[in-house]
This record gives sequence, structure tokens and C-alpha cells, in this order.
Amino acid sequence: MKIRVRDVVAGGIQLEFVVKPVDIGLETEEFLDPDKPLKVAVDLQKFDDSLIAQADVAYVREDHCARCLKHLSREQTARYELDFALSPGDEWIDLGGRIREEMIMGDAPRRLCREDCRGICPDCGADLNTEPCECEAPHDGAKKKKRSQ
Repeated sequence: MKIRVRDVVAGGIQLEFVVKPVDIGLETEEFLDPDKPLKVAVDLQKFDDSLIAQADVAYVREDHCARCLKHLSREQTARYELDFALSPGDEWIDLGGRIREEMIMGDAPRRLCREDCRGICPDCGADLNTEPCECEAPHDGAKKKKRSQ
């Protein structure tokens, strides 16, 4: 998503793009399906020796719950404020590269399927959201004993 600096006229411009993750170097990021496009709407303003971009990026985030490992797929929109310092002779800015950086740096390391997710029992492996635990002792963080069968 390279943008020609001279195309940003007085009063700014608004642009929209639909790109695949591979188009901006996000093909290996686990939080994106490489076949699902990103929709980018950007408002560009030029001020003396800089360009200011306000970009809204809509995408489908693929993930797993940090507690129960349930697959999560959620539509998200992120807003990024980007500032490009211009030097004399600059003809292009790479909006895609900056969006890529922002998406990677802003990626939250832990997601939950729901706020009150109970997770998986570390001993018997039961998904505590959907099935009873097979352990004898209650879940208090202490080591549990298996029930004899």
C-alpha cells in the first residue's frame, strides 16, 4: 500500500484498500487467516514536512482461548495514528509496512473466550466450562488425587 506523496492534496485524501495479509508481510502471523482480507480505510493529511494518516483496519482475528484452548474467530477494527516524516525528494510512503508494524506490536498475547472462562483442569484435562472434573479434590490450585474407579 504505497502512496505517492504528491497525491495527498491540500485538505487531504481518503483512500480504501482491501489487501491480503501477504500483501503487507503478515502471512506468517498466527492471529490472521492468510486467506481473509484486511479492509483499510485511511485519511491522509499533509502538514509541511510530514504526512499524518489515520487508518482503520478491519480484519478477522484467529486465536485460541488462553484458558480452555477453544478456537476464537472475531471481527475486529483497529485504529492507528501514523506519522510519516518527509524528507526533500520523498516520493512514496509505505502505509502497508507501518500498519504491519502496528498490528504486530499491538497484538495482545492472551485472549479469553469469555471473561469467566474456567479453563481446563491441569490433572484430568476436563474443559471446566462444559464438563465436570474427574478429580477428587476441588480446584483450589493444590495437587489433586484421581478418583479410584
